[in-house]
Amino acid sequence: MHSLKSIAALKSFFLAALTLAAVTFANAQTGVTVTPLSPPQPVENDGKIEVLEFFAYGCIHCAHLEPKLEAWAKKQAADVKLKRVPAGRGFEMRGIDNVPLFYTLEAMGLVEKLQQKIFDAVNVENVILGNPATLNKWLEKQGVDPKVYENVQKSFSVQNKIIRAYKQAAEYKVSSTPTIVVNGRFAVQQQGSEENFFATIDKLVREARAGNKTVAMAAESPHPAKVKAAVEKK
Repeated sequence: MHSLKSIAALKSFFLAALTLAAVTFANAQTGVTVTPLSPPQPVENDGKIEVLEFFAYGCIHCAHLEPKLEAWAKKQAADVKLKRVPAGRGFEMRGIDNVPLFYTLEAMGLVEKLQQKIFDAVNVENVILGNPATLNKWLEKQGVDPKVYENVQKSFSVQNKIIRAYKQAAEYKVSSTPTIVVNGRFAVQQQGSEENFFATIDKLVREARAGNKTVAMAAESPHPAKVKAAVEKK
């Protein structure tokens, strides 16, 4: 088998080639910006392609993107996973601290139910969810006990996620929302055509899939030196 170092070198070479191809592709698309992350950020070693969405509840562009991104995610193959990441410091639009709100609702199993409702409340109905009293009243209307919400937010596991998330936007060099990051290597930002935006994401996903397959094949194939030695023994 190839050594871990040789596999890592092959992966780095292959992904470097993809970087140039991806940026060239994106530059040809009106209103789409792709930025290679330097350094690349780690992803889970589960063979899946990680697509992160950095968002802010008070971001009108995130609100517009939400249903379309959800529809996009439902059409993806099983090897693609979409993860939402609330942007932290510097992204408190309309006074909303996205991080504790998102991870508390996630821990309560309410993100799927309330994500779009929060975007609508903030950006369409002008509900001031950045105000704690207003947030509590709004939660009650959604059938959520504010006391339970508060206790969950103070839990050890949620607090750990909150602390980690405050660092993430900086580590990924997120400068605006929404930002989509594909497999820890490319940050995609939309400033124009949604069709080109999703086409760019799709292309990066395909390239990440090809990269995963190449690395997997390299890991499974016998080392050339061992093949040569085996042949010479015959």
